Amino acid sequence: MRKEVMLQSGDIISGMYQVIREIGTGGMGVIYIGYHLHLQKQIVIKKIKETCVDRVNVRGEADILKQLRHTYLPQVYDFLEVGNDVYTVMDYIPGENLQYYIDHNYTFPEETILLWMRELCEVLDYLHTRKPRILHSDIKPANIMVTPEGDICLIDFNISLDGSVTQEVQGLSRRYASPEQFRCAMDKMYGRKSSETLDERMDIYSLGAVFYRMMSGYLPDAQNGVPYALSQIDIPYADGLKRIVDKAMDRDVSRRFRTAKQMEEALSHMEKYDPKYRRLTNLQILTATAWGFCILAGIFLIASGVRQRGKELWQQEYQEFYAVVGSGDSENIIREGTELLNNSSLQGYMKRNKEQKAEVLHAVGDGYFYSEQYDTAGKYYEEALSCDSRNSLYVRDYMTAMARNGSPVDVWTIQSEYPEAAIDEAATVFVQAQSMYAKGDQKSAVSLCEEALGKSMDAELNAQIYLLEAELYLEQGDINSAADAAAQAVKLDESSNVLRKAAVTAYQAGNEERIGTVKNQWYRQALAYYEMLCQKNDPSYEDRLGRALLLRVLGKYRDSTDVLEEMKIDYPKDYKVQMWICYNYLDEASEEGTYSNVSGDLKFTYHSCRNLYENRADRSEEDPDMEMLEETMKELE
Repeated sequence: MRKEVMLQSGDIISGMYQVIREIGTGGMGVIYIGYHLHLQKQIVIKKIKETCVDRVNVRGEADILKQLRHTYLPQVYDFLEVGNDVYTVMDYIPGENLQYYIDHNYTFPEETILLWMRELCEVLDYLHTRKPRILHSDIKPANIMVTPEGDICLIDFNISLDGSVTQEVQGLSRRYASPEQFRCAMDKMYGRKSSETLDERMDIYSLGAVFYRMMSGYLPDAQNGVPYALSQIDIPYADGLKRIVDKAMDRDVSRRFRTAKQMEEALSHMEKYDPKYRRLTNLQILTATAWGFCILAGIFLIASGVRQRGKELWQQEYQEFYAVVGSGDSENIIREGTELLNNSSLQGYMKRNKEQKAEVLHAVGDGYFYSEQYDTAGKYYEEALSCDSRNSLYVRDYMTAMARNGSPVDVWTIQSEYPEAAIDEAATVFVQAQSMYAKGDQKSAVSLCEEALGKSMDAELNAQIYLLEAELYLEQGDINSAADAAAQAVKLDESSNVLRKAAVTAYQAGNEERIGTVKNQWYRQALAYYEMLCQKNDPSYEDRLGRALLLRVLGKYRDSTDVLEEMKIDYPKDYKVQMWICYNYLDEASEEGTYSNVSGDLKFTYHSCRNLYENRADRSEEDPDMEMLEETMKELE
């Protein structure tokens, strides 16, 4: 077993590359920002994970990587063996990755989409035509940088070369991996001999999946496919472009573009993929045969028109619901999802499209699960399964809800009821961990979580495992371990529920910590999570208030007041917002040693706050923070 050595700031590798700091983790290792002492420029140093080292042919891959020269690839400088560790050294690419723009809800004009697609096709064609051929194998938004000049750069490629190595699954992002890559990964995880052959069409699928996400807002899935073909969604892009993306993502490998070059050429002749173009080229043939079908077609069009309206209404309502799901607000998810399921105008559509109904049922189930109403969550998950009995995620979550509700879970019996949706070994162990937690056996639950992490290749599942570990450590009073586990979950899943849990846990860790510098580190980490939450569309009241209070704790009173002033506009009748503004004024004045600078604003805000407090709807309990503020103001008078 290799002993893991973490690089420290200032370390110099091979006498040439100086480490500045760690900046994150990639699909196969830890990433550091560094400095090339000879070329005097910033670089990236990537330490390959121990589990991947045995798959790396250091000398062979070093020679191939160092020969790569392309505008849309980082320059690779070195492949190093330092003791038992392996590092790659390459260009530092400034800018943000596509995942950043997706997370911040950017919309992408068609000309930008076309530019980036062509650039990626060009660089993939370059990689795929090397001798030996190079497959990227991990194309996803996080691995596509957008430079300050507006071009793309494809990074973090987990090299796969022609020959026996092409059978290795070097990286797997379930949302963007091709179906055959996912199946190959599952075969390898269970020690089965895989019949899958991975070639350049694997990368072409992933390229299409990235742009499907950017153009539609929906997440693709290697196992379950996409909710709609892009050509079926009413979005402001040319029909030809949408059909090109659909072709790139065809689940049948033989129907995809054969090469990246072929896809690039299709983008240059997009009109040929537009159904209007095809109709025009076949107009004479259609005219000769159309008349005989006029009456029948008229009847069909009436029926299809009704269905089309139902489909359009569904897409509109579903997109609005999808935005609510993204907020992570369980109460709103339950309310909006229930309204959608009960919409009388959509009953016919949902009856014909049960898999899409199942998605809504599952999301509502999640809302109840995160509200700790496990029995109701289980019922929604079970109903989702009745609509789509092939979805393994629904089976896993159904069993998880049963376990958390304290019900006995017979995994094998349930799996036999849904043979097409059998969960993998890691998910099975995760369900067992949930059962142990519900029984109060925290030690066994933690052990099972660690076992599940060792078996799982699914980032979403791993995030859920880390969240469960965080809950278990909290129960045991180990706040630091809980916060560390929640932080690991965020690295895998930046959804609102995960960020919220990590923020609260880091804040608790800060409250428990006695050493001032470490305490502030936890508070800053909690603040970072709240800031990520507040950058999402329509952040919740709790997220915005959490951010303001963390800024207070860190002594940034004016920044905190700025956040609260913005909240006051949206929540004019909420006394707590103005109460915390008063506390900010008081603490700022205390630091400055005088109240003269804030006296007028403080008195005005306090009187407004006091009036709102006295006229609040629920007066059953007193607020100790408000009572303390009253006492403080009396003393100042």
